[in-house]
Amino acid sequence: MPKPTTKKKPMTLEDFAAAVHKDYLEIRKDMATKADLWPMQRDIKTLDKNVRELRSDVTMITDTMVTKADLASTLGEELAKSAYARRIDDLHARVNALEQKTGIKPAHRAA
Repeated sequence: MPKPTTKKKPMTLEDFAAAVHKDYLEIRKDMATKADLWPMQRDIKTLDKNVRELRSDVTMITDTMVTKADLASTLGEELAKSAYARRIDDLHARVNALEQKTGIKPAHRAA
């Protein structure tokens, strides 16, 4: 004897609306609330503030830094003012005079 089959009752619009509402309530229950998000928002604001401060610090540092060319010219000017620079120039002049008297070709020297 075959098993009797039960006919499924067709879904009505009310049944469909109830199922959708049930799923909606489940999703709402699992969603994060505004209170749950507050610590993350606070952390993001703090991070944003720190990044802005870091950017302003980097800008300030790069504005106050000197370039190698500026440093080299400043050092050259200061060394030229020193007594040692005058002594070196005097020694160069004396060496050049001796080379001319002895007939030696002047060697290339760094200035």
